[in-house]
Formats: sequence, structure tokens, C-alpha cells
Amino acid sequence: MRKMLHFGLGILVTLVIVGGPTLYAQLQQSGGPGSTVTVGTALPAGSNNIGSVNVAALPAIPTGSNAIGTVAVNAALPTGGNTIGNVGVTSLPALPAGTNTVGVVIPKTACGTTVANQALAAVPTSSTAVFTSTTCLMRAYFNNTSATAQTVTLTDNAGTPLNGIGPTFSVPGLSNMIVPFDGIQFASGVKWTAGGTGITGAVWGFQ
Repeated sequence: MRKMLHFGLGILVTLVIVGGPTLYAQLQQSGGPGSTVTVGTALPAGSNNIGSVNVAALPAIPTGSNAIGTVAVNAALPTGGNTIGNVGVTSLPALPAGTNTVGVVIPKTACGTTVANQALAAVPTSSTAVFTSTTCLMRAYFNNTSATAQTVTLTDNAGTPLNGIGPTFSVPGLSNMIVPFDGIQFASGVKWTAGGTGITGAVWGFQ
């Protein structure tokens, strides 16, 4: 009986000596590797936003508020407001001197880009200049407030005027019309005349 007890104790001691490291390793492995991050260096003063990153593997973080995981800017930004993610202005050609409008399409005409506009007004019954500079007319609008048809004459402002439409055209009573010109050039400006009272009009173009 005593020999069997000694034999059993010997087997138990052997298992502990031989299997001890293995059992210990298994106990260490259970529960997974963990989810914490080891910080190997002291963080600088300020607010630091760190995700799942081992800071010991990163270069020194500058003093101040630092966000890791966002856009890294490798060069100093110029003074003023800077927008990252939109069109880089440095890739666009230089804009000419003067006032520049971006995003507005101006029709190509034989004239310039200055808008000439005559707001709605009564059209006189004698030939009167609306514009006195060469104008590329885009649109003309006429409204007849009388019950009978009225005529309208539209010419350039040259020494010997040339009719822009017609010689005359008629606007029916109590109605209106829009006449497109699409940039036709009127030398030295534009004149208009109504055949009677009750006609109001407006014109616009480029000079």
C-alpha cells in the first residue's frame, strides 16, 4: 500500500514538472491577447486623440491638439482660410485683371460682355435712341395695352438707320410678344418707335 502511494505521488510530481509550463501557458492564453494599447513614450502637452495605435511606434507628436487618423498635411498651409478637398486653385490658369465672373456663361457675340438693359418703359411715338453705343441685341419685349393692334419699329442708331425687324411689326391688341435677336449687332445703338400710344417695351443685349 505504501509503495503504491509513493508511486502515485511520483507520477503527480512528474506531471507537474513536465506539464507545468504548458499548463501555465494555456492559462495565460485563455481570455485572448487583450484590447489595451501600450504607450511607450510620454504624450506631449495638449489634447491628443489616439485610436488603436501604438504611440511608441510613431514619431514625436508636436505640442498642441493632435488628431491621428485624419488628413496629414505635410507642408505649411498659407495664411488665411484653407479648404482641403475642393478644387485646388493652383491648377487653374490665372484670371485676367478686372472683374471676373465664374460660373456664368455669357453668349459669344460680336460685342463685349457689358450688359445693356432698357427696363420696361413706354415706347415713344417718335424714333428715340434706347442705346447710343453699338449693341448686340439679345431680346426685345413689347406689350400692347390698347384694344387695337399697334405697330413698332426697331432700328439701329446709325446716320442712315437700318430696320432691325420689319420695317414695322404689329403687336395685337391687349397682348404681348418677345422678339429674339440672338446677338445681332445694331450699329451705334438701338432706336424704337411705336405707331400709337399704349405700347410698353424692354430690350437688352451686350456692348
